[in-house]
Amino acid sequence: MKMFLIKSAWDNITFNKKRNTFSILLIAIASASILLFQGYVEYSKQGMALGFIQKSGNIQIRVKGPHDTFQKDANLLTAKDILQLREFCAQLPEITDIDAVLEFNGIIGTEKNSSIFWGAAYDKPHAVGITAGTPVFADDRAVVLGELLFEELEMDLDNTENFVNIMTTTITGDIATASFDVNGYLATGNFQTDSGLVITSRKAVLDLFELEDSANYLRLFLKNDKDLEKVEKGIQEFFIKHNLNFETANWKQLNPEWEKITGLNTVQFSVVSVILCVLIFVSLTQSLSASFMERIGEFGTMEAIGLKKSSVILLLLVESCMLSLFGIALGVLLSQFGNVITTALKIEWVPPGYTKAYALNFYIDLTAIVITQSFIFITCLIAVVYPIYTVKKYSSMNLINYNGA
Repeated sequence: MKMFLIKSAWDNITFNKKRNTFSILLIAIASASILLFQGYVEYSKQGMALGFIQKSGNIQIRVKGPHDTFQKDANLLTAKDILQLREFCAQLPEITDIDAVLEFNGIIGTEKNSSIFWGAAYDKPHAVGITAGTPVFADDRAVVLGELLFEELEMDLDNTENFVNIMTTTITGDIATASFDVNGYLATGNFQTDSGLVITSRKAVLDLFELEDSANYLRLFLKNDKDLEKVEKGIQEFFIKHNLNFETANWKQLNPEWEKITGLNTVQFSVVSVILCVLIFVSLTQSLSASFMERIGEFGTMEAIGLKKSSVILLLLVESCMLSLFGIALGVLLSQFGNVITTALKIEWVPPGYTKAYALNFYIDLTAIVITQSFIFITCLIAVVYPIYTVKKYSSMNLINYNGA
């Protein structure tokens, strides 16, 4: 009986080729649309995270306690700490890069203007990025300023003699000053950050301010942020096992504004998702239901020649399932093809706080496929509710002569 129903459904689909081809294409377009939208939502979410991760790393490790670099009770990572942590973290395959960061603050100025600043000195300052100018490297005695600070100090990239004087307080309480070349500026998109940001080399800061090798924290960058929880847990277990006075913080904890941004985006995307789902639901149910109702006489004929009413209803369900599965399969292929085309076109944008181009890519995984295509499949089944009701309500002769009244 099962094979008979499947064969009959297949025969009906092939017999009504034009009508069913249109139905399959409609299902495929709906399937691809909702899948690509879901992939774009995930792409946007990951893109928004890039700026935060670039700034703080996926994970930070620091000594427990106060962390103000130039306070006498500051708990900084020593050279021994940095070496020990580097050796351990280098063994973890999920980690791609390790960077020590030393924070400092004070007054920065030129002959004309001055301002307060908050700076970060990196082992690899060039990796932070730059909007205009030349990146700062580990051995350079130079800085990159926040865009608004650059403008406030009236810097000019065309001027080959751009330099600033920096005054800060050392850990011993002494005032230290030094001059740095200005290589360019960085626009993060954050007003407060761009108004006082100074980026330079950790080596230069240690040398110029005569500090011992130290850092506020280590930044760890992962190949995939999905490994964040696993890696952080492993590091914490290492600290407990060896009784080390270190602590970790991940980029979400370090950037609480991330939750607010994603919360707002989630609400916006949810509203759009509901609207899209309603449109797809209405269009699919109306189109498929109308398609089956146009053939209601065929089902009456089947019942008249001896097929049970229950078998006719099952045939309707099987045919609807087959149409939906064909459409879903084609829709998934279309979405993947769309992703390939998008990748080939190399469409890029720079997320807020990020300094590199981020290529457009629809993140389509198995979970997204299952969730979105389940909705399409259920919608297709709902589309035959009215035709089934009609078959169940009327006799075979009434179905044969059915005119929709």
